[in-house]
Amino acid sequence: MTATEHWIFWIAICFAFAAALGLLASGSMLQRGISVGLATLALVVPFGIRPGSVLRAAVGLELVWVCVKVIGLARERTPRSALFRALHLLVLHDLRHDGAFRGLAAGERPRLEPELRWRLLLMSCVWGAAATPLFWLAMFEAPALPAPGGWLLRCAAGLGFAYTGVEGALGLFEFVYRACGLRPPTFHQQPILATSVGEFWGRRWNRIVGSWLFAAFYRPLAARGQSALGLVAAFVASAVLHLYFTWAAVGLAAGVRMSLFFVLQLPPLWLERRLAQSGWPSPARRLWTLGWLALCSPLFVEPMLDILAGGFDPRF
Repeated sequence: MTATEHWIFWIAICFAFAAALGLLASGSMLQRGISVGLATLALVVPFGIRPGSVLRAAVGLELVWVCVKVIGLARERTPRSALFRALHLLVLHDLRHDGAFRGLAAGERPRLEPELRWRLLLMSCVWGAAATPLFWLAMFEAPALPAPGGWLLRCAAGLGFAYTGVEGALGLFEFVYRACGLRPPTFHQQPILATSVGEFWGRRWNRIVGSWLFAAFYRPLAARGQSALGLVAAFVASAVLHLYFTWAAVGLAAGVRMSLFFVLQLPPLWLERRLAQSGWPSPARRLWTLGWLALCSPLFVEPMLDILAGGFDPRF
């Protein structure tokens, strides 16, 4: 099987599995329990994929997100159509917050009206063009330079690639979904403009995962007057999620480093309140935010580059 066929096989399997679980996660308690059990058991699958760390990471990300969505769907008591349940498991965002489905009664068909937001596509291409040389620099040029300069350049280029790559990818997903008639919420809100670490994670970076963490972990505890515990729970959950797919892709040690990056976002959140950071001048607030993220970034960037390096495995 060629590399392309290998990818197509696993992507098709993941999509078919997700859609099937979406259809199953309804009806009787037994059906719901089976869907959650199957989604949980499937989390071991990426550990057995050989070779290709990029594919293991991709399948791991897909399956853990499917598991999250299946659990939410199985717990829900609102009747949902088969179309909704299958599509909910296939798209990135929460379909309950999609404008094409919000407010529909069970059994009603949504009006999927295609919308071509060319600016989204253009900006996605711009971000992708910016990400390409940064990727090359981090993967091939920086490692050939002597330390510590080579390592610093690798981390800086890798951080730039992570930012521009996520901007481009999420913009492309939003364009495609809207072109298919969906109305997803904004996925990314110019994170580089954040003036606090709390704003970066809570309002701007990857609102798909961020909104889920807020709803599943922070809000229930904050409603009981335990907002600090809610923050801890949300970031620990994010750490576990990243630990899982990084471990599946390149090993436990890399997964622990990746997860530590998210745990280390907690201290500045506490300090921002203690230091009244919201009252600082805007340049100082941005320097604080970007400085902390950059300081911790090697914990994220190195495992990410290790995963991507597996895409150049000559065996694959």
